[in-house]
Amino acid sequence: MIVPLAGHNFSHFLKVKIMTKKYKEPEEVQTSEELFKDISALIEQSRKRVALRVNMEMTLLNWHIGKAISTKILGNQRGGYGEQIVETVSKQLTEKYGNGFDQSALRRRMLFFKQFNDEKKLATLSQHLSWSHFVELITIQDDMQREFYLELSRKEGWGIRVLRDRIDSMLYERTMLSKKPETLIKQELDVLKSEGTVTPDLVFRDPYLLNFLGLKDTYSEQDLESSILHQLQLFIIELGTDFAFVARQKRIIIDGEDFRIDLLFFHRGLRRIVAIDLKLGKFKAAYKGQMELYLKWLEKYERREGEENPIGLILCAEKQQEQIELLELDKGRIRVAEYMTQLPTKEIFADKLQQAISLAKEKAKIVL
Repeated sequence: MIVPLAGHNFSHFLKVKIMTKKYKEPEEVQTSEELFKDISALIEQSRKRVALRVNMEMTLLNWHIGKAISTKILGNQRGGYGEQIVETVSKQLTEKYGNGFDQSALRRRMLFFKQFNDEKKLATLSQHLSWSHFVELITIQDDMQREFYLELSRKEGWGIRVLRDRIDSMLYERTMLSKKPETLIKQELDVLKSEGTVTPDLVFRDPYLLNFLGLKDTYSEQDLESSILHQLQLFIIELGTDFAFVARQKRIIIDGEDFRIDLLFFHRGLRRIVAIDLKLGKFKAAYKGQMELYLKWLEKYERREGEENPIGLILCAEKQQEQIELLELDKGRIRVAEYMTQLPTKEIFADKLQQAISLAKEKAKIVL
């Protein structure tokens, strides 16, 4: 029983009690650090929108300049007279607007208009690619090769530096080697453009270039694995930016026996786990059974709802093409690819590519 203090009547006591029950602690005031982070986020978002808009305007401006020169001047002039007009206009533009309008820059815009003549498509692409991307892309003469780098730059969000590195490492040629004949890569690009999704045939390539690992002449599988993890970011760029690292030496137990998967990744576009087995030397047929066991275990214990079945990549120093074909590894969930610690000359690579395409065409004729 609660008794009022002396000198206070009961009604006063009830009033104090009611007021006490209604009182609440004031809400926590946002700290200056939190407020700073919120405002910083707003500023960064605004800057990105402004940068995107500026890039789109710059890209479309360059396209229209190329169109004006191509259609209004050179389209109606023949011989050296049209070239003379370009030279004169170049001087006038440079005098009024400064650098960036010399003759080579104007011809670059003309080539840009020629290769990207669909303005609506270009407006969409300019939301993902900068003018620097387009400058790099228009130097590629082969249409399919240019489309390959364009679509992957857009899909994987490559910066200009990554795009240049991919071109220098002959990514397209290496992908062509593993996707022969050349019609297949066009089909895969069509799927990527129309549906916005990638397929395993476009994701995996052969060979992989691992020259950034800095491996010496002799090394072990453990050295190879350790070097890959040390340079994980570059390795993922080589694989494709949709890859996310999951685990190293993933331990699995089957019938009381220990097994270990060298590297485990997840590919966001494919929505599936990717197991990578690193092998020194030549491919061996026994590697297939080992990888099949890994994939079955991953499918049973690791695959989550909504994911596709796991897929495996056997990365070895040298492929045994006839064994791989007899095992039909190009048709299933296991891919075999070579890795190279040094990139050969473009001449050697071009010869190898032509031989592979010619061989694929001959085999296609035999099947037909």
